[in-house]
Amino acid sequence: MNYVTLLLKKNAKRFLNILPVILVLSFISLLYYGNSNSLKFETNHVKENIAITKDLVEDYQIILKRFKPDTEIYNDYLLFLKDGEERLELLETRLTAITKKDAQTYYSVSEKLEKRDYDDMSKNLTYEDPDSLAYSKLSLEYYRYMQDHDFAIDDRWSGIQGFSFMAFIIDNYMPIMLAILLIFFLSNLYCASNIDRMDIHKLLPMSRGKRQLSRLLSSLIIGIATLLGLSLFCILLGGIFHAFGNFEIPILTYTLEGASSLVSFASLLLPFLVLTILSILLIINIIAFFSTFLKRNIVCLLFSLAVILGGMWVTTNIVPLAKITHILPTTYFDALEVISGEMMFTFGNANINFINGVIVLTISNLVLMAAYYFFSDFSWKKKKKEKVMVVSNDSKETYHNDKATKATWGYIKFTSKRVLCRKSNIVMILLTVVVAVVFLLMNMGNQSKLEETIKGQIINNEKYIQEVQKEQSEHKKGSAEYINYGNLIKDSKNDNEDYKKVLSSIEKEDWETVYTLYPKILEKQITDLKHNESENIDGIQFFQQQIAYFEYLQEHDLAYENIDFPIYGLSFTTSLTKIILPIILTICCIYLLAQFFTLDYVKGLDISVLYPLQSKKTFLTKLMLGIVFTVVMYSVLLLSILLITTLFTGNAGLQQPFMLQNSEGVWQAVSMISMFKKWFFLGVLFTINLSIFVYILSFLIREDMFVLITALLVILGFVYLPKLVRGIAQYAHLFPTTYMDSVNVADGFLAQQYGNTSISISTGISVLLVSIVVQFIICIILNNAYKLRKIRKR
Repeated sequence: MNYVTLLLKKNAKRFLNILPVILVLSFISLLYYGNSNSLKFETNHVKENIAITKDLVEDYQIILKRFKPDTEIYNDYLLFLKDGEERLELLETRLTAITKKDAQTYYSVSEKLEKRDYDDMSKNLTYEDPDSLAYSKLSLEYYRYMQDHDFAIDDRWSGIQGFSFMAFIIDNYMPIMLAILLIFFLSNLYCASNIDRMDIHKLLPMSRGKRQLSRLLSSLIIGIATLLGLSLFCILLGGIFHAFGNFEIPILTYTLEGASSLVSFASLLLPFLVLTILSILLIINIIAFFSTFLKRNIVCLLFSLAVILGGMWVTTNIVPLAKITHILPTTYFDALEVISGEMMFTFGNANINFINGVIVLTISNLVLMAAYYFFSDFSWKKKKKEKVMVVSNDSKETYHNDKATKATWGYIKFTSKRVLCRKSNIVMILLTVVVAVVFLLMNMGNQSKLEETIKGQIINNEKYIQEVQKEQSEHKKGSAEYINYGNLIKDSKNDNEDYKKVLSSIEKEDWETVYTLYPKILEKQITDLKHNESENIDGIQFFQQQIAYFEYLQEHDLAYENIDFPIYGLSFTTSLTKIILPIILTICCIYLLAQFFTLDYVKGLDISVLYPLQSKKTFLTKLMLGIVFTVVMYSVLLLSILLITTLFTGNAGLQQPFMLQNSEGVWQAVSMISMFKKWFFLGVLFTINLSIFVYILSFLIREDMFVLITALLVILGFVYLPKLVRGIAQYAHLFPTTYMDSVNVADGFLAQQYGNTSISISTGISVLLVSIVVQFIICIILNNAYKLRKIRKR
């Protein structure tokens, strides 16, 4: 137990441990700020409904004057008027309840309003969406539940009471926040005792098993304390600014068919704690296992982040894995979604449940614990000629040479070798390439989507023809109905003939014919959609995009690739940069910079003062080298993916179409290479901005692992902030981090997603240039202040 106490005290005394905690708590506070705006949105929504209902009431009053009393049409409009007046009264009462924070009245009135909507939809289900009816039914249940349990006014989806906000965080963000903090804390706990790749704790008089269990127990205490601390902070945040609530807050449960009913969080608390503790143990065991091979803190931290967060992302985003997600341990990290059945419904996999979660996590923990026990004494075999990072005689002569140019070049060679000799940097690049190859193989497996779509359409048309023929047989030949059904059958058969021609051309790889015929089929479908009463805008835009895409391919005589799953050189690289590559590249760059900028700090002391260089030259050289390293890494990774893809497919894809939608909603295609020049330049500016930011952090923190985790949390936190916090998106164009996603900025997707038209290439260049200049000035100020402090000490 003394060893457990030693580990806990050592971890608690690390002052810099508070940095990621502060960042995570700040993120939670911003999320609460965003959620707290829900009452403002609710108030504005009610006011808008009041204004609309008032206009309707006035219109009904005017219309009634046109008809005689007691007539049928007069009575109909009289009913409409009474219904409108009742609705107006309820809405005004609801607004007053929100203003006065009268929860009972608010939920009572909201239930009545929802009941009216539910009844209207039930009567008109023939043209109403069944999902809307189910949603309305659950809303009714929610209002009754909140009223029965005497809760304060709350938002159903973005809780603002203490306990409901805690449930919101647990459901959406707790797994990833808990994983990041635990990886940060525990990679230090397991690796800090390694000196020159040897674990000095092995010298303690205790068995290997006892040492392993002691570390496991201390890690578990840290994990549970972190979970309770974050949960308590959420409760206090909601309680101070709104209301505390209690464990009876409603949680929506699911079946395979969809949302089912509301239950209290208290009823799910025990299974939630069991799964969460098992998940914490799995995180601990993964870190412990990696620590046996990766002795350095920062390397263990990075690989643990990649495996754990990557595993969480893969299980929730890779669709082909949906059938086997129940056997993947990272599936059960989001314990509340598992227990409520939401994950089972999302993946359509009935095997994702509490029992299977306990079994999978327990087996995984036992396997990793056994592996850690047997490999805990592992050490890399030393080579006969061990590489030691020292300066060669030539370098020493260079460093002590009075000539400034030779000293500078000596410093550049010295630091460059230290960075390039790090195997972990090369491994990062290789892992990124492996990820790209996996995505490429998946995309190549989806190239038959067009063929499958056409085959499916032919089958659907044949079924439709059979149904119409059955309907036609019930009418007399020559009647209007019989003729109408005949025309429908004829049109469907003609459509099938066109589809079969396209399908035959695809099988023969006669793409010129496909490019000619298929757009005509799509144009006909657009015409049908426009004639439909419920015009499908999204469907029309999708078909218009496809038409523009095929017309561009035909005009420029290009090879076909699925628009959603590109496989050719630059088109694949661009699509990957739209999805996941910006995050991977940012992590790689931060990892490299965190090591490079802290090379000259030993236990917080700056040893660069010993170099025969002026402090200004050292500062500028180090900063410029950092920028060069990141720009080169960014370029090399993109070029590697481009070349590998080109080798796989034999097509560089430089002229493949890049689809853009203008302000009027019209789709147009431009070449990949023309767009590449724009988003690549924006990406380079972002990496330069990132380099200077990490330099500032390293100057202040001076420890690679803390620089890495702080930079990751700050950069990625600001990237996702506009998506998660209400009201932030309108200022997103001012954040340099927005332009990390350079391709989505270039094609206007981010501007559309955030509803912020200021997000563009030109704005991004301006913001990043200003940020670079401002940060560079901060670097100069920090270095000058540090220099003055050294002079005063002398």
